[in-house]
Amino acid sequence: MLTNKKDAPAPEFAPLGEAVQLPTRVYDALLNGIIKGDLAPGTQLKADQIAQQLGVSSTPVRDALSHLVKDGLVHKLPYQGWFVCRFQESEIRDLYEMRADLECFAVRHACKKVTPEEIAQLRMVQADGEAALARRDTEAYRQYNQRFHTEILRAARNSQLPAVFGQISLRVQMLIARTIRSVGQPSRAVKEHRNLIELIAIHDAPAAETLMEHHILGALQEILGHGGY
Repeated sequence: MLTNKKDAPAPEFAPLGEAVQLPTRVYDALLNGIIKGDLAPGTQLKADQIAQQLGVSSTPVRDALSHLVKDGLVHKLPYQGWFVCRFQESEIRDLYEMRADLECFAVRHACKKVTPEEIAQLRMVQADGEAALARRDTEAYRQYNQRFHTEILRAARNSQLPAVFGQISLRVQMLIARTIRSVGQPSRAVKEHRNLIELIAIHDAPAAETLMEHHILGALQEILGHGGY
């Protein structure tokens, strides 16, 4: 993974206040900043500065940064500190090829096991996404996209799938958020989501799997086409 060694604009955080579950809240504040794109690739994360902004000691901040290194979202350079990761093209391809395999597996099994209630839930999520697209709400669209794919993973009912997908999920979310900001809310993806729901509803696993692969690999091309990773 590559990082930009040049100083980027310092991130700003609001004080956290109460110390209850403080380590988790510090981690969540940093994670959300990275996933949502408030902390751009290459941004230096200065522990003391972040601690001052959050109103906490530097210890939970350093712990959170170490956790984010394990997550693959932050990189630590010796004698320089922590930086939000940049990704090489080969890493992005590897991530999205793995994502395509896992999500094709998920949609195939969802077609076999989905319930009417889960189809109804997918349609509710889809309605939220289309509303976000209509009002050009980038953050709501990002959340919708994540919820849509999560619902399909759940419908697959495979006990090992969440853990396996979890190994790449945060890096994928980070890349998806960058793409949404660069491309806008793609109507093509929303249409493909709508078609996926109908294929799952009629239990057409081969067609759903083919569409899911096209959907994920199409997103890969959008990411590579806009750079900035």
